[in-house]
Amino acid sequence: MESEADRELFARLMAESERPVYSFLAGKVRDRSIASDVAQEAFFQAYRRFSSYDRSRPFLPWMMTIAYNCLVDYWRKSGRESADLPDEQYLAAPDTDQDDEWKQQEIVRAMTHLSTDDSELLTMFYAEERSLAEIGGRLGVSEGAAKVRLFRARAALKKQIENRRMGGSR
Repeated sequence: MESEADRELFARLMAESERPVYSFLAGKVRDRSIASDVAQEAFFQAYRRFSSYDRSRPFLPWMMTIAYNCLVDYWRKSGRESADLPDEQYLAAPDTDQDDEWKQQEIVRAMTHLSTDDSELLTMFYAEERSLAEIGGRLGVSEGAAKVRLFRARAALKKQIENRRMGGSR
C-alpha cells in the first residue's frame, strides 16, 4: 500500500463490505469456517491489489469479484464436488427456495470449469449487474464485442451444466 491514507481507506471499505462478502461466501459453501477462510483470503488479495482498484467505481463489486475468484480457487483446490453441498439439516428441511438454491449452486459449480475470462464476464453481468457497455469498457472492447463474449460465455456455461447433469465432469 502506498500511504497511510490508502490503508485507512482500505480499512473503511473493508469494514463496509465485510458482511456482504462473508454472506455471499457462506451462502455458497454452507460452512462458516470455510467462508471465513475464503473471505480472509479475498480481503488479503484485495489489500495486495488495492493500488489497481479504480476509485471512480464502487468498491463492493470489485471486492465481490475477488471473493468469487477466491471461492473458485478454493473449489479447485478442494476437489469442488463436496465443497458447497448443503448440510444434512438443510437437506432435511423442505423449503420452496431449496430448488433455487440448488440451481445457483449448480451454476457456480459449473462456472469453476469455465475459463477465467468467461467466469469473470458472467460475474460482471449477473452478480455485479454491469451493463454490456460497462463490461466492454472494463475489457477494452466495444459493447457489441462484449455482447458476443457474453453469448459465448453463456453457451459454455450451458454446456458445462448439461455435461454435469449427464454425469461428466467436463
